[in-house]
Amino acid sequence: MNFIEDYPFSKLCALKTIETTSFFCELNEINQIEEIVSFSKKKNLQILIIGEGTNIVPTKTFQGLVVFNKLLGIKKIDDVTIEVASGENWHEFVEWTVKHKMFGLENLALIPGTVGAGPIQNIGAYGSEISSSIKKITCFNLETRSVQVLNASECGFGYRTSIFKDCSDYIILSVTFQFKTDPKINYSYSSLEDEINKNNINKDNLSHRDIFNLVSKIRKKVLPDYKEFPNVGSFFKNVVLTKEEFNKLDITEEIPVYLEGDNIKISAAFLIEKFGWKGFREGSVGISDQHALVLVTYDETSGEEILQFSNKIINQILFMTGIKLEIEPTLI
Repeated sequence: MNFIEDYPFSKLCALKTIETTSFFCELNEINQIEEIVSFSKKKNLQILIIGEGTNIVPTKTFQGLVVFNKLLGIKKIDDVTIEVASGENWHEFVEWTVKHKMFGLENLALIPGTVGAGPIQNIGAYGSEISSSIKKITCFNLETRSVQVLNASECGFGYRTSIFKDCSDYIILSVTFQFKTDPKINYSYSSLEDEINKNNINKDNLSHRDIFNLVSKIRKKVLPDYKEFPNVGSFFKNVVLTKEEFNKLDITEEIPVYLEGDNIKISAAFLIEKFGWKGFREGSVGISDQHALVLVTYDETSGEEILQFSNKIINQILFMTGIKLEIEPTLI
């Protein structure tokens, strides 16, 4: 294998950054993992597996080995079960499922990244989450140096999180999805329903392909393309509070809240825009004027500048509302 020293994150990450990694290599076959592990042990390096780099924020030089996941393959287990290699492009796989009449992921169209990155953050959009369609995940356990299969219930899925987010012991090799035999069209998310109404589409005639196309259309319209305006998608999580936590807050009625089961959800985008950050730029970093959740780097910058800017937003909103925003992408 080819291990490259002092490799720039600017070639690996959707943000413009000056940070580097001590070593870099590509993973094309599962049997290469042993060589990767042996190299990392010999050099005493932490291993970081990445896909398309659309959900990571390098905050400093990474004293480790970054492995670019290029594992590919889609395997049909039965009529409703598919095993997908972790390096497959997520959006292309979602489109594949719609084409093959396997439904349940269409609301997650056009999310950038790879299949293997999806469970780490438990990606979600337009009323759906990836975890609702996952049956199991096959991993390589770096601690035991063996392949391990985790059922969905063992993955610790929560709002934009899983056991994989804070644990570096696993390399996700593949994700097995189980699709519903009698799927319902999901247009519960308000902006998706608004788009349907705006286009005078009869909801009774909606197909899963229609939802896939509508979600893709909305995302292209409201979110900046990371290839043109470098970003990692939603930089901040929406706020999810228990009723007890919410009752302790002293916030104005103009801040909308949404019931989500037993919890209360507050839009982070609303808060960011309310306090004047949408479209604001400071140095090489700013918030997109298209979407308040999207932090953009305009020029190559350091992880420190990105964190300083985002912390200004977090601290101001915390001071004004008592609500503390959390950063969504993985900080490295």
